[in-house]
Amino acid sequence: MILTDASVLIDYDRRDPKLVRLVPTLPVTLCGPTRAEVLAGARNSADRQRLLVVLASFPPVPITDPVWDAVGDNLLRLRRAGLTIPFPDVVVATAGIAYDVEVWARDQHFPRMAAHLPALRLFAEPP
Repeated sequence: MILTDASVLIDYDRRDPKLVRLVPTLPVTLCGPTRAEVLAGARNSADRQRLLVVLASFPPVPITDPVWDAVGDNLLRLRRAGLTIPFPDVVVATAGIAYDVEVWARDQHFPRMAAHLPALRLFAEPP
C-alpha cells in the first residue's frame, strides 16, 4: 500500500502522462485530509462530482484516535525543529508512519519532515 498526498492526486487529475500510466499499476490509497484537499479545488458542482469519481478509485485509510494523537506529537516535534508544515501534510505523513507504508508526495514538505520523523518512508517515484 502507498499512501498518496494531494500533490500526486492533483497532478494525476490533471492527466500528468507519467501518473496516468503509473497510478493504476500501484496499490495506492488516500486518507481523509487528502480527499478534502482535492475536493476543495473543485471549480463547480459538476467538477466536484467528477473529482468524487476519481477519488473513488483510491481506497481510504482510516485516521484513528491514536493516529490523531501522533499527529499532535509530530506537529510539536516539527515546530520545535523550526518547521512550519501544512496540517494535512503532517496528517498524511503520520498516517504513513502509523500504518508503516510509504507516502507518495510531490511537494518538498515531505523530505523536510522525513529529516525529523525518521520512521517516515517516502515512495521513490519511478522515472
